[in-house]
Amino acid sequence: MHSEVTVIGLGAMGSALARALLQAGKRVTVWNRSRIKAEGLAVAGARVADNAASAIADSPVCLVCVDNYTVANSILGSDEVAAALSGKLLVQLSTGGPQEARESEQWAHARGAGYVDGAILAFPPQMGSHEASIIASGAAAAFEQAAPLLKILAPSLSYLGERIGAASAQDCAVAAYFAGALLGALHGARICEAEGLRVDEFCSMLSDISPLLGGDIRHLGAVIQAENYGEPQASLKTWTAAITRLERHAQQVDIHRGFPEFASSIFRQGVDAGLGAQEVAALIKVLRAAS
Repeated sequence: MHSEVTVIGLGAMGSALARALLQAGKRVTVWNRSRIKAEGLAVAGARVADNAASAIADSPVCLVCVDNYTVANSILGSDEVAAALSGKLLVQLSTGGPQEARESEQWAHARGAGYVDGAILAFPPQMGSHEASIIASGAAAAFEQAAPLLKILAPSLSYLGERIGAASAQDCAVAAYFAGALLGALHGARICEAEGLRVDEFCSMLSDISPLLGGDIRHLGAVIQAENYGEPQASLKTWTAAITRLERHAQQVDIHRGFPEFASSIFRQGVDAGLGAQEVAALIKVLRAAS
C-alpha cells in the first residue's frame, strides 16, 4: 500500500478532507470521476489513482465523500472495487439517512470490510480546524481505527456508539433544525424587504438573539443585502440533498411528513430554477417570485 488513507470524491468537501490530511503529513491517495479535480491535490502531494478499485487498494482506510449514498454505491458497486475492499475500513461521509447507513454496513461487511458511518457538521473551509465537527457511529473497533484520521479533520469528533444509523439520524435531526431556522430567516428577510428595512440589519439582530446560528444568519443577511450569491461555502444543491432526505426518512419511520415535505419543496424550487450552484441564501429569489 502506498498511502495511509484514500479519499474518494473530490467536490468541495472531499477536496477539503484530502488537503487537511495532507497538511497533517499523511500519505493520501485520491480519486474522482472527473480527474481534473485531483490535479491541485496532486501538486500538494496526493497520489492520484486511475480508478476507484486501485484507490481503495492503495490504503488501509478509505473515506468516501460524494453527494449521497446512491452516488457512492454506483462507485463502489463493481466487482473490482468489492475485491479491493476486503480487509479495508470504509468510512462513509456522504449525505444519507439511517436506513442507507444500515444497508451500507451490511454491504461492506459482506465484502470483508469494516465500516464506519459519519456525518460532517461543518463547511469545507473549516475542515482541519477546531470549528469542524464530525459525528460517527459503528463497531467500536472500526471507529478506533478511523478516529486518528477523523480527529485530524475535526478535533471535536463524537462517537455515537455501535448503532450504525445513529450518526446519520442525528445529522438528519440537525438538518431539520437548520432548515426551519433558515426558512424562517428567509421569510423574515422578505418581510423586511416588503417594508423597506435592511435585511442585513435584521439578520444581525437574529444572530444576537440566537448565537448558535449567529454567524450563518449574519452571513445570510450580508449575502442577500449585497445580492452576491456566488462562491458558496456549501451550495444550494448541497443543502437540498441534505434537506430532501428528511422526506425519505419520515416515510421510512412513519413520522409526520408535513415539515420535511414543505421544506423540501422550497429547496427543490431553488434547484429547479437554476440556483443550485449559488449560496443557499439564493432561495430568497424563490420567495420573491412567489409574491
